[in-house]
Amino acid sequence: MITNECISLIKRFEGFKPVVYLDPVGIATAAYGHTAGLTRAMVGTPITQAQADQWLQEDLLKFEKKVAKYEPRYHWTPGEWGGLISFCYNVGNIDGLTAKGTRTKQEIADAFLLYTKAKGRVLDGLVKRRKAERELFLSGKAYPVLKRGMQGKAVKDLQMLLGINADGIYGCLTETAVRLYQKQHGLLEDGVCGEKTWAELLK
Repeated sequence: MITNECISLIKRFEGFKPVVYLDPVGIATAAYGHTAGLTRAMVGTPITQAQADQWLQEDLLKFEKKVAKYEPRYHWTPGEWGGLISFCYNVGNIDGLTAKGTRTKQEIADAFLLYTKAKGRVLDGLVKRRKAERELFLSGKAYPVLKRGMQGKAVKDLQMLLGINADGIYGCLTETAVRLYQKQHGLLEDGVCGEKTWAELLK
């Protein structure tokens, strides 16, 4: 789940660079920290805003998939998705951060602060970024209250957890499935997926 907070965080720390340049460890980079397909021979090549935006979307989707790899194990909240995608965007994966899915969420949050070095040196920019990513991860931003008539990624996530057709539309079938789930788990049978229903689903 690519959140607005995630995009803002990435843009803030990556910064927009209109030309290809070498980052602190010598990797050809441009736009918002994009590296794929760039070489040292391209250093100085100008980059348009349109190209930068396209690369950003492509990179976000690529790193979202790497975070989604651990979704069945953790059932990330939007805040956790945001912090992890930003981390993955910078580091390349979250395998080490999660210890390949063996760490608890609190241990993952604490591990963010271990990734502050480049070529053995602690970089102030990385220290600040990891703190921001950790704060977003721990922000408590949970899934919104969902009810009939709503659409979107959160609805699709709900449907996947319920084991029904995940079309992202909260219609009659989804409401019925929520009511049945609520009945089975001793919750108020109102067909609305609120805080208590989410909490039970994400256990």
